[in-house]
Amino acid sequence: MVYPNKNLKKTWVLLFGLFLLFTNSYASRVIETTGSANINAGAQHAAKEHAIKNAMQQALLQNSAHIDSTSTISSNVLVIDSARVNTSGTIENVKVLEEWVEDEIYYVRIRASIPDTNTGVETSLTRYRKKIAAIQFDVLHRSEIYDVPEIERELPRELLRRLDNSGNFITIDATQFLVSTLHPGLRFDDPGVYKMIAEKTGAQIILSGQIRDFHVEEGFFQNKRQLEIEIYLHDGISGTRIARHRFSETVTNAGYFKENQALFSNAGFYKSVFGNVVDKVINAQVEFIQEDLKQIPFSARILRVDGQQIFFDAGTASLVNVGDMLMTFRLEIDPLNSNTGKYLGFLETPVASLSVKQVQPQFAVGKVEIKNAKLNVGDLIRFGR
Repeated sequence: MVYPNKNLKKTWVLLFGLFLLFTNSYASRVIETTGSANINAGAQHAAKEHAIKNAMQQALLQNSAHIDSTSTISSNVLVIDSARVNTSGTIENVKVLEEWVEDEIYYVRIRASIPDTNTGVETSLTRYRKKIAAIQFDVLHRSEIYDVPEIERELPRELLRRLDNSGNFITIDATQFLVSTLHPGLRFDDPGVYKMIAEKTGAQIILSGQIRDFHVEEGFFQNKRQLEIEIYLHDGISGTRIARHRFSETVTNAGYFKENQALFSNAGFYKSVFGNVVDKVINAQVEFIQEDLKQIPFSARILRVDGQQIFFDAGTASLVNVGDMLMTFRLEIDPLNSNTGKYLGFLETPVASLSVKQVQPQFAVGKVEIKNAKLNVGDLIRFGR
């Protein structure tokens, strides 16, 4: 091509570059896939819907996404599945090209566009966000914390703040509750206490702790302050303890604060020798909590049953999406104990798969995928991750 002058040539180069930038920004990959679903009790419409969903999952898988799934078998040999697609992108322009029925199985073939911005990389947000409530920490020796007022409440609140910043949890301030070794009515090791708090707060996990030692040893040349804190994680369904961690440090050049500290909202606290150690201990506690809860299945409670519609207490804030398949369970009435009489929790019986149809910030509505399956208020919604 011959350009009349240099300025026109530059204009063509600029326009061509903008064209490439525009097309690359909006480029997408077109994929054709086939999905299938069993036809239950002659319900072809529902089978078609599941077949399309299956085909969309296959399309996302071809684009380097992956599916988290779990399954279990109930007492009547019914396989109950749950699944969700983990992808950082989207699927667009879904068109059904062909559909047919063969041997009571509904098949569909679709064509869909997947933007090139899809990376298929799992982030921390691909997990459902568990609800964790922190209660007031027990203080064994109150005379040792006179210079750090409200630390029994501020410490668990700071833990919640950092857990919330991780993006993996929905946090609930329940520091109005205190379970103390010194309280005659609330036994520190009673699972029923943590079940009660979980029911009142709607939390899946209860975080509690003890400030065991904050005393100062005054010396001629330097003071030493002891820092010993123990934290506990309890399952809100059974009340059983999941984990227990003790953190102990001896901090040199640290005595009682001359002025009462505002603790974690005060930058000066972290600049102090003792505050710097507290900061590191809290970060370690957050890491332990995240690791402890990584393998605990996500769970929610059924709030209302309206025919086949099931309302449960987890929504978009928990990263529940329309189309997710979850499992439902019923708790046995009587608890399970070991041979020595130790309380272990409750057996869970799988009931049915649940397909999420609507989501709101704090709750979702699902539909039971098994005809005549009976669910009750208080039954569990679970997913394996």
